Amino acid sequence: MSPKQIIAIVLVLVVAYTAYDSIFTVNERQRVVVVELGEIIGQDYDPGLHLKLPFIQHVRFFDRRVMTFTEEIERVLTSENKNLAVDFYVKWRIRDTVDFYLSTQGDEARTRSLLTEIVENDLLAEFSKRTIRQAVGDERNEIVAAVQVQANKDANELGVEIADVRIMRLDLPDEVSESVYERMRSERQEVIRTLRAQGDAAAQEIRSDAERERTIILANAYSEAQTLRGQGDAGAAELYANAYTRNPTFYSFYRSMQLYQETLGKDDLLLLRPDGELFKYFNPKPSTGSGSTSSP
Repeated sequence: MSPKQIIAIVLVLVVAYTAYDSIFTVNERQRVVVVELGEIIGQDYDPGLHLKLPFIQHVRFFDRRVMTFTEEIERVLTSENKNLAVDFYVKWRIRDTVDFYLSTQGDEARTRSLLTEIVENDLLAEFSKRTIRQAVGDERNEIVAAVQVQANKDANELGVEIADVRIMRLDLPDEVSESVYERMRSERQEVIRTLRAQGDAAAQEIRSDAERERTIILANAYSEAQTLRGQGDAGAAELYANAYTRNPTFYSFYRSMQLYQETLGKDDLLLLRPDGELFKYFNPKPSTGSGSTSSP
């Protein structure tokens, strides 16, 4: 190969590399800064193909999506000086590309380390204001909300926005967890006893009211029954009196028949005279016939 051919090939390669180094492509998931001799001269280009000066200007690409990392704090002190182990995760994204590049040089590992320190300090501060019961109970959401607000203020200088902070797990030492759970069980048992006592008192009151109403109903029913019985007896006596007045002989006969029905035919043995008053309707007196004659 001749020297001219070699020079031509070298020139073609230089031109091709220069052309290649003069363009860059940005996609929708990227943030970009263009640096010239250590100075940022461009940022946040729209997606597509762009030009730059070859060899002098350099392009740094960063992810514009939300990124996540998890961390663990082995020892967190509460207001009672009790230890907790806390696992948490952080979702973050780049807010300002220039601030992010200047503060972290675009290093995601360094950014994660700085954010971990910020969030850990804020978590320690929030847990130190609360007891274990508050930390593991209803105030957990308040803790992460306060941490997110404060961490965003601290991370503002890094050009980073914290989208979310969540506590994944809270662990107690064995001796602490046992005492906390025992206290919670005791409190629940006390609540159960109180509710049971209130239920027993309410049930006794209901039973007393029911018994009182039952007594009143029975008394009213007995009074009404006695009134009706008296009225019935009075009515019956009046009927008997009217019947006797209208036909004393039939009334006497009817009453005798009732007496026979109620007394005769029983298993008891009765010794009565056949010509007694009871059997007067069985022994009628002979009537005097009209054809009898008198002695002369």
